[in-house]
Amino acid sequence: MSASIGTWWRKAGPRGRHRGAALVIALVAMTIVAAVLVLLARQSVIERRGLQRDSWQAQAAWLAESALDRAAARLAADRDYAGETWNLSADDLGTGRAAVVTIDVQEVENDAGRRVVRVRADYPDDPQQRVRQTEQIVVEIEP
Repeated sequence: MSASIGTWWRKAGPRGRHRGAALVIALVAMTIVAAVLVLLARQSVIERRGLQRDSWQAQAAWLAESALDRAAARLAADRDYAGETWNLSADDLGTGRAAVVTIDVQEVENDAGRRVVRVRADYPDDPQQRVRQTEQIVVEIEP
């Protein structure tokens, strides 16, 4: 019986070592594949955030332009218009996120017929994740 065990050991020994080496190679390959997948997922998240930020920037720019138009129309109707905070709900915008636009109107020094309009659009209305767009124009108003 000891001879047969010795023979089995000699025959199984190298195969056992080959199986161990194959297992190590398989584990290394799986680790490399997992690392590549993690990097691809991370890159995908970064690109998605960039696209989201670009979308937010476009929305903030549109809001700022709308606020300039709003201020010009208000000044045409009321030369004493001094500005406002314009809160837009997610439903108003149809985007799933709210926004806030601040309009500030100041008289041009030594020129009562002109006003400086400054707007600041924050989209979305979230102090930690938002895009801010600022614009300024000079509006001539009728006496």
